[in-house]
Amino acid sequence: MKYLTPGPVQLPEAVIKAIARQPHFHRTDEFREIFREVLDKLTKITYGTPIIAPGTGTFAVDMMVYNYVNPGENVAVLVYGEFSERLAESLESRGAKVHRIKWDIGDVPPPDIVEDLCKRIPNITAIAMVHNETSTGVTNRYIDKIQNVADSIGAVLLIDSVSALPAEPIRCRVDVVATASQKAFLAPPGAAILFISREPRSNNHVPPSMALRKYLKMLSRNETPYTPPINVIYGLTVSLNYILSIGIERYHEIHRERAEILYKGIELEPIPRKYIVRSYTVTAFYTDRSKEIISELKRYGYVIAGGMGEIRDRSIRIGVMGDITVDDLNKVVEVVNRVVNR
Repeated sequence: MKYLTPGPVQLPEAVIKAIARQPHFHRTDEFREIFREVLDKLTKITYGTPIIAPGTGTFAVDMMVYNYVNPGENVAVLVYGEFSERLAESLESRGAKVHRIKWDIGDVPPPDIVEDLCKRIPNITAIAMVHNETSTGVTNRYIDKIQNVADSIGAVLLIDSVSALPAEPIRCRVDVVATASQKAFLAPPGAAILFISREPRSNNHVPPSMALRKYLKMLSRNETPYTPPINVIYGLTVSLNYILSIGIERYHEIHRERAEILYKGIELEPIPRKYIVRSYTVTAFYTDRSKEIISELKRYGYVIAGGMGEIRDRSIRIGVMGDITVDDLNKVVEVVNRVVNR
């Protein structure tokens, strides 16, 4: 089977070989050197200090929330899908007063409206948003403008980029970004990754496993406060070498080209309403034949995903990350259209 899912993705063989080994003891010089190299490579992905903790994307998002928001604080959350709603729920679990800026499925709120609504929230301390809404295949490419809004009102910007970075680059300084290893980073699940450009600001209790200050304190020794995801880090050494060898912009372009094959070829309506918000990592389409399409693709050796949330039963999602080819994508187009036109 080949996985064209939102993640975990189809791993390159070189990554699979890298992770299939006896893990080092993480307090040795040998592992510290491997960890240092991975951290150094991550600094070339986007702005900010990289942090690696054991966990997946959800843990990375929760870690971001608990270190930058205190109970009782006012936080604006841009909501346009299932994962942005989960971000809001994470903030509510922290005890924040969440102000949802809800937008229609298939689009994102314009920055000027975000600015206007955020300025109406008293004592706002943070704005939170999802970079790539995995449930609908919608990408918010207004990060630089939203960061400007946050700066103008003295708020911190928190970004869930779990299914975007580094295939969808972040080209500006952002306060905090949460992501993970198992999607566009081409590694297995297990590494929660953060990029931070501001010191943690929470003065309330943070669970020890999430405490960013502990991780920052250990960085100078190329260590983590607790056992890191050792074998995932082995995989990241290989996948990051590949990504950086072709360059971030070319890596982005490869994903755009792959996604365009599906957008142009599949005879279904994309969920993203406008070209500018179409995801280049997770494509999503409306269909009332999702179960048939998923089943037929499986017969041909391809695994895709069904919908989520309120459009669960009337949509499909096809990821274009991982070790896949143009031939794979063309075959997917052929099979999907055959089902659609029966």
